[in-house]
Amino acid sequence: MKNILVLLPYDELSKERLVCAVKDKCSISFINRKEQPEEYLSAIKTANLIIGEVPNGDFQYCEELEMLQSSSSGINYYVEGGKFPEGAKLCCMTGVYGNVIAEHLLGMMLSICRRIPEYRNQQNEENWKILRYDKPLEESTVLILGAGDIGTTLAKWLRPMVGKIIGIRRTERAFPDFFDEMLTLEKLDEKLPEADFVISILPQTPETIGLFDERRLRLMKDNAVLINGGRGSLIDQEALLKVMSEGKFFGVGLDVTVPEPLPAESPLWKQERLLITPHAAGNSCSLKSPLERKIRDFILKNTLKWLSGEEPENVIDFSLGYKKNV
Repeated sequence: MKNILVLLPYDELSKERLVCAVKDKCSISFINRKEQPEEYLSAIKTANLIIGEVPNGDFQYCEELEMLQSSSSGINYYVEGGKFPEGAKLCCMTGVYGNVIAEHLLGMMLSICRRIPEYRNQQNEENWKILRYDKPLEESTVLILGAGDIGTTLAKWLRPMVGKIIGIRRTERAFPDFFDEMLTLEKLDEKLPEADFVISILPQTPETIGLFDERRLRLMKDNAVLINGGRGSLIDQEALLKVMSEGKFFGVGLDVTVPEPLPAESPLWKQERLLITPHAAGNSCSLKSPLERKIRDFILKNTLKWLSGEEPENVIDFSLGYKKNV
């Protein structure tokens, strides 16, 4: 009999669904790693499937692991850790977070354009003053780096609001009508000077680390808006501070930084025209939210595929650093 270890919080209904689906085929344990350390260390040794997140240092105890189903769409922590058990599958949650992360990035975009953070500061000071001018979305060109589930959702929502949408992805493939153009990363330098808005949802790979260095930041329009919701390593933060201090960019939104959490002494906190959220785009929903239901549904589907011997979805190719067949 197979052993399943669940480390994610589950509401009673979702727990019952998973238990009923695997009963008579598996032994299943729901454990809080921090609150039940002894039970956790015992269960991890015999777990064939782990649902949730495991510290890289704990993989040394995994003696029977066949698959780990992460709740995250970004898994560079495991890929770069070098301790994931050889022969075991790692599955991410790509395709589940499209709506909720797109909502967050759109919210950052609109807040910056309409200068909402500045108005909030004025409210705290009881200051009634119209700030001129805003940055309009109408007729603007939007460059979206990472045209997968999240990027496509964002493009769909932006379509009636902007003039042109250009997608950038790692590989060439057909693209939906929400985009006017779809190009590979090699064309980035060519398109950066055209964009009024640059939004990145790229994962961390060797090609994306430091992609936005000082040279590329300077390729962008002086009044452009830059938003990063992928991984903090995309942007050279020292270069960003340098060009922003010179007056470049209408605004910048960062949901991700290096490191995380961002240290209190970081000068990013004090930078005008910079909006920071604490990697919250996909991590701020209740257990009864639509996102959490999607996560539980995906886990159930992938668990049943694993049990039946089928190839699970979203299996990571460690040589690429992201899921296969993208």
